Amino acid sequence: MDGQSENRGGSQPGPVVAGLAPPGELETDEVPDSLISEFASLTTPYCWVIIEDAVAGYDGAEPSAVGKSGPAQAVAEDVAEALTAGRFFRLVDGKGRGLAIGRLYDPSGEKELAPLEDFGCQNLGALNIEFRADGGWQAA
Repeated sequence: MDGQSENRGGSQPGPVVAGLAPPGELETDEVPDSLISEFASLTTPYCWVIIEDAVAGYDGAEPSAVGKSGPAQAVAEDVAEALTAGRFFRLVDGKGRGLAIGRLYDPSGEKELAPLEDFGCQNLGALNIEFRADGGWQAA
């Protein structure tokens, strides 16, 4: 090489790869609110839906929570988004027994306790929420 094409000192930038920001420009791994609202199709900040109720079982003797969703102002499209893109969660009692399983779509990552607070505590007596991770359940 002639020495000039390998000059990387001083203020000369290094190679730029399409789609990657130059080093030092990414200071956080958080997604800006402006991008969240742009990519999320939700009409609410988050949406959750119960897909399995371990308390009611399958015999129909007790009313099932399957299909319950929140928040109250969520529309059908929000529930569909939660069902297709949401994280699996499990509501559990004080002894760690699973009461219900659902899916939560929370683009901001700030409402992971919403299913527990909106529904689980008062309707099922749930004390904790766990999320599916590495083939098991992990507390939030």
